[in-house]
Amino acid sequence: MNKVLKSAGLTLALMTIGMGSAMADTKIGVVDMEKVFQSLPQREKVSAQLKREFEPRVRELQQLEQQGQQLVEKFKKDESFMSKDQKKQNQDKLAQLQIQFNQKRQAFEQDNARRQGEERAKILRDVKAAIDQIAQSDDFDIILENNATPYFSSKLDITSQVISKASK
Repeated sequence: MNKVLKSAGLTLALMTIGMGSAMADTKIGVVDMEKVFQSLPQREKVSAQLKREFEPRVRELQQLEQQGQQLVEKFKKDESFMSKDQKKQNQDKLAQLQIQFNQKRQAFEQDNARRQGEERAKILRDVKAAIDQIAQSDDFDIILENNATPYFSSKLDITSQVISKASK
């Protein structure tokens, strides 16, 4: 039994030494994805595209909001001269306008979030492709996101390379 334990210990020690030399040959890179996304020219282009795409709906929401404010101001100004029925009609009109505004705003927010997600996914595919190309061409074994490690040497940072490659 003692021989078996010594043999197992020796085997474990040899494996550890072998792993240490294998790790010494491992080439690691680190990338700051937040900086990559902020630096890409595609981001500005996508932002402008989405703004154009959703501008009519934003204007519609602003008009509905303005109508509601005008209705409230008119109601406050004329309230003392209104009959109960007129007050009720104005309150109902304001409630309907509020419901319409909320529905349109919610649909707008959902559509906007969906489109932003789609565009972000496209950019992420480009960034991933750039990282893959850099990893293959420069023989990296591992590329980590900078927030996945508590410390790394600036020699390992490939963020500028990724920005350059993904910007093309």
